Amino acid sequence: MSQRDSEPSPPEGGERVVSIARATLRGVDFRKARFDKFSLAGALFVSCDFRRLRLDKRYQPMFSASPRSVFRDCRFEGADLRRIQPDQARFERCTFDDALIDGWKCETAEFVDCRFAGPLGTVTFRGRPGGAAAKAAMGDRKQNEFHGNDLRDADLTNVTFAGGIELGRQRLPLDDDHIYLDRFPQRLSRAQAEVTRWDVQDERIAGLDMLRDLATRFAEQRDIFAPRIAKGGPPARVQTRVWALLERSVA
Repeated sequence: MSQRDSEPSPPEGGERVVSIARATLRGVDFRKARFDKFSLAGALFVSCDFRRLRLDKRYQPMFSASPRSVFRDCRFEGADLRRIQPDQARFERCTFDDALIDGWKCETAEFVDCRFAGPLGTVTFRGRPGGAAAKAAMGDRKQNEFHGNDLRDADLTNVTFAGGIELGRQRLPLDDDHIYLDRFPQRLSRAQAEVTRWDVQDERIAGLDMLRDLATRFAEQRDIFAPRIAKGGPPARVQTRVWALLERSVA
C-alpha cells in the first residue's frame, strides 16, 4: 500500500477514519497524515516515518491491534510516545534516538535489532509476556523476542530488564556507572546471607531492603544491568557494599 493509498477520506460531515486489515504500509510519512481514528488488524509498517511526531490516543490502535502490528525499519527519532503503550506490537530494526518513551511497560511488545539513544525515562522491558493483556493476546507464546538491540548511547538509569531477557544478546553501555552481573540468583542468595551478619543495624536493614528490591525488580533474570548508585535508594555507602558483595565471583 502506498502513502497515497493510506490517506483517509473523510465522509461528509463525519470523522476521517483509517481502516486497515492485513495490509502493508510502505514508506508512509505519518507526520503528514491527517485522520481522527484508526481501525487496524494485522498491519505491517515498513520504513514508515514517525520522527518528532507526538503520538496521542488516536495512534494507540496501531500498537494494540489484534492480530498485532509489525513495525520494520521505521523511524521514531524524537517522537513523543509517552501517551501510548507499545502493547503487543513488534519492532524490527527501528530507531528510537531521543524518543520520549517514559512510562512504557513493555509486557507483550517485542524488539529485535532496534536502536535506542538518549534518556529513556522509567521503562520496563520484559522477556516473558506479562500483565492482563498477555493471556488474551498472546495465547501460548512464552517469550517476548528481545535481542540484538543497541542501547549503548541510551541513558538506562531507570530502565528495567526483567522476565528473562538475555542481556548478553544486547549491546549495553558498559562503563563505571553501571553494573552487569551474570548468575544473579546465586549471587543474590550469597549476598543476603552475608548482609545479615553486618554489625551496623541501620546498614544491615538498608542492605537487606536493597536486596529484596533487586530481587523483585529483576524477577526471572539470570543476568542483570543496573546503575551502581541509584537515586532514591539507600545511602551510597550501603549500595556500594551490596554491589561489592554481588560482584564477588560465584562457584
